[in-house]
Order: sequence, then C-alpha cells, then structure tokens
Amino acid sequence: MRPADRAARLIALLSWMVLITYWSGQGTLPIDQPNVANVFHGLQHRIAHLIAFGLLGLLARWAFDGLPRASLLAVLLVSVFGATDEWHQSFTPGRRAAIDDWAVDTASAALAIFIWSRVHRTRWRAPVGQLAPIAVAAVFILGVGLAVRPSLTQPTGSTLRNAALDFARSTREVARQIRSTVAG
Repeated sequence: MRPADRAARLIALLSWMVLITYWSGQGTLPIDQPNVANVFHGLQHRIAHLIAFGLLGLLARWAFDGLPRASLLAVLLVSVFGATDEWHQSFTPGRRAAIDDWAVDTASAALAIFIWSRVHRTRWRAPVGQLAPIAVAAVFILGVGLAVRPSLTQPTGSTLRNAALDFARSTREVARQIRSTVAG
C-alpha cells in the first residue's frame, strides 16, 4: 500500500477516534432524549457502542490492511481505545466508566470485522463495498452534525422526525455550499 493511502486511512481512523472521544466527554447525549430512549427501549447506549466501536474496528482493519494479523491488530487497538474511553468517561459528570461497555466495544469491533470478512467473500462484496463509504460518511456526518448543531439534540415542541428532517436539510445546504465553493 502506498504511504499516502495508508496516511489517509489513518486520518480517517484517528478522526473517528476523536469524534468518539468528544462524545464520551459529554455529560448528556442526544440519545438520552426520552423520545429516543423510548424508541430503543433503553438500549440506545448499547446500540451506540455497537455502531461506534464496530465502525472503529472496520476503520482500524482498513488502516492496517496489508500488515500481518491486521484483524487482530484492529481488535486490540479498539479494545485499548475502549478501555481508555471508559477511563475518560470516569472524569465526565453524568457519565460512568463500565467494564461491560468496554467488553461491548471490543466485541463490537470483533463482530464487525468478522461480518465484513464473511461478506467480503460473497457475491455481496461489490454492492456492499460500494455502499460502505456512503454508510461511513453518513454516520460520521451524523456524529459531527449533532455536535455542531446542539439544537437538534433537544427538539423543542417538535418530533424526532422533524428534528431529523431539519438536520438533513441543513446538511444538504452545507453540502451545496461546499460543492459550489469547490466548483467555483
């Protein structure tokens, strides 16, 4: 792999780690809103860990591609990062450090890498491979968007659906502005 490609992959990995660190330093999270908690029956934190650390595992595996035991290295990195993330949360008011969260973080990375390796060997490789960057970008945009637009975390008098639609509209506008700046 070319050094520039490896560097780009490492930047994506480190960016995701920074975003996780940001959210773990917040006392309250958008997923703590009653309308979100009710939809997920109180499992929203487990689902968030599954998505965040599963994606971190996939990004780490992608960054380590070509190295011996890349999958094992990726799971180990996520496990160490998950432990430090839990330690970081112990200093954040309103949050707690928990060994079960660390275990979910590690298991999420291992599960995501396992599933990706199985899908990669099937006829679904091409369509999933084409959709993967879009899915990663969508999750990243959601995480950054909720950090940048905190008003979306507490929809006043609106439904979660309306807040999501407002967020999508504002994201589309930002994309249009970026596109016009780059094209112009």
